[in-house]
Amino acid sequence: MWRRCFGVNSRREDVKEMWKRFIFKNELDEKLSPIVKDSWIRSKKWKVDPFQPYGHIKKIKIERYRNLIDWSMPFMEGLYSIVKGSGFLVILCNEEGQLLKSIGDPDTLEMAAKIGFVEGADWSEQTMGTNAIGTSIVIDQPVQIFAEEHYSQICQSWTCSAAPIHDSKGNIIGVLNVSGPYEKVHPHTLGMVVSAVKAIEYQLKLNENTEKNIMMQRFLEATTNNMKEGILIIDTEGKIIKANDQLKKLLCLDQSHLEGKRVNEIFTNKSIVSNKPVYLQNKELHLKVKPSGNIHHVMIDKIPIYKDKRWIGSMIMLKEIEKVRQFVNCLSGNQAKITFDDIIGQHPHFIQKLNEAKLAAATDSNVLILGESGTGKEMFAQAIHNASKRKNKPFIAINCGGIPRDLLGSELFGYVEGAFTGAKKGGSAGKFELADGGTLFLDEIGEMSLEMQVLLLRVIQEKEVMRIGGHKVIPVDVRIIAATNKNLREEVQKGSFREDLFFRLNVMPITLPPLRERKEDIPLLVHHFVGKLCKKLNKPFPEIRPDFLEALIQYDWPGNIRELQNILERTLNRNTKPILSAKDLPEEVFQMFPGQKREEMSLHRDEIKKQSIIQALRLCNGNITKAAKHLGISRSTFYRQMKKFNISY
Repeated sequence: MWRRCFGVNSRREDVKEMWKRFIFKNELDEKLSPIVKDSWIRSKKWKVDPFQPYGHIKKIKIERYRNLIDWSMPFMEGLYSIVKGSGFLVILCNEEGQLLKSIGDPDTLEMAAKIGFVEGADWSEQTMGTNAIGTSIVIDQPVQIFAEEHYSQICQSWTCSAAPIHDSKGNIIGVLNVSGPYEKVHPHTLGMVVSAVKAIEYQLKLNENTEKNIMMQRFLEATTNNMKEGILIIDTEGKIIKANDQLKKLLCLDQSHLEGKRVNEIFTNKSIVSNKPVYLQNKELHLKVKPSGNIHHVMIDKIPIYKDKRWIGSMIMLKEIEKVRQFVNCLSGNQAKITFDDIIGQHPHFIQKLNEAKLAAATDSNVLILGESGTGKEMFAQAIHNASKRKNKPFIAINCGGIPRDLLGSELFGYVEGAFTGAKKGGSAGKFELADGGTLFLDEIGEMSLEMQVLLLRVIQEKEVMRIGGHKVIPVDVRIIAATNKNLREEVQKGSFREDLFFRLNVMPITLPPLRERKEDIPLLVHHFVGKLCKKLNKPFPEIRPDFLEALIQYDWPGNIRELQNILERTLNRNTKPILSAKDLPEEVFQMFPGQKREEMSLHRDEIKKQSIIQALRLCNGNITKAAKHLGISRSTFYRQMKKFNISY
């Protein structure tokens, strides 16, 4: 022991001489450790005072390092149990070299306090010069600093062994240090510190992985609970591992603890309770829930889950069939877009029909819309739906005359799998099911066969439908709006339309006038359609000459509003000038007047001009400047025409 102390003292004297020569003469001894040599140079460069009487203590937010302290304390206590009673301290510092925690004998702690070596003290190399804590941070490796190897005199009675602590990314997050009397130095001390640091880093990594797993679990829970679908995860024995909130809400099982129960305790359907790795997609199901006895109409997906090619369970996703159909209807355009505000017309007879439609929208009765082709029957149907209590539900239109009779039944009522050759796997829902809660628009109802009329009458009466080839009755809540260009009373007398079905449909009849009976609306319609078409065709709004409107008013419009739109679009596509006049119209508009040239058209010219001025004033709410601009004439000309036709506004 005496020989060891003598050797340590001798070494200390050598190092002390080296330190003095460097501090006072700036001379470096070749025998000095390269780590210490470089650190001394840095210390002098940073102008560290080697004769400072005590360390610098700074405020520290200890809670920021709570996890590091908590995970390090068991290992610090383990180290201290080895050196207890020998004058050593076990110290934990943060990544900047500030002391966080000290463990040691009371007298040693008291001695350390005299030089400011306490919690909060800044023992970085920039502040204290060469020391195990600060230097290990700078060089990012374990280091042992002996006696006068310390740059500051207040540390030279100690030997310190320190190693940096890293997080999983390799960043320094702290330092573990053991300090004791210089004469008790031992290389194994640094080895013990390094081993303790490795254990701390491993524990921190385990904790980080645990926190990641917890975070991922919570993230998955939050994700599944915010999904619109009900989610059910089961193991290979049919035991429920996880059920999200949406599933509990969907099946009215909010208060039940599903986890841990077997799936056959909750449901009766074989598709769900089967303990086999079966893959199902978009399977429609009437799901029976045992606890409540309720039956829920759902669509399910069942996906087997594998790990290393071994089946470990299944995930089941349930969607309410109504919400699925709403989504499908939205994507497929099964929604009404027209409102009453979109329907143009000011003729008194037309306004009367518009008011009848608004009254029909306030009821839930069936509506029969009559009128020639092109008079806007579907527009009225959409507007009625959008003004009704069913406006947020589907609007589905089907042309009874445009679908072959053999296919109309499957379109309306749907079919089950295998009902006929070419039937889709899993079957298909019909328009009545898709329109559930909303409106079904049956266009050209007069073209429906007598056989199909019988089936339609039954659905209207019973409010339920049966798919072709099936036996299950499906309740439906659908409002019918039918339309036809035929006289259904005459068709009933002929025997081609069922009288009982006619009475079921003819609850709220609306007969739309043809365009030839509301010609006063033509200027209004022309300006409306030209505005929309110019926007569509990316053209400026043209000047509309009076002779252009006169020609359109003289025509009888067998195709009604649809034909007017068609002719206007054709005219705009062909026209290259910013003016629309009669000569720009297609020849067919003038075929009603054989032998008459366009330039010679003078029949009712004055009456047409008068009506055009009145319509323009109405449209522009009496603003003469806007009305003149609307007709493409000057204000002075407009005033002269008003005076000529004795128009006061």
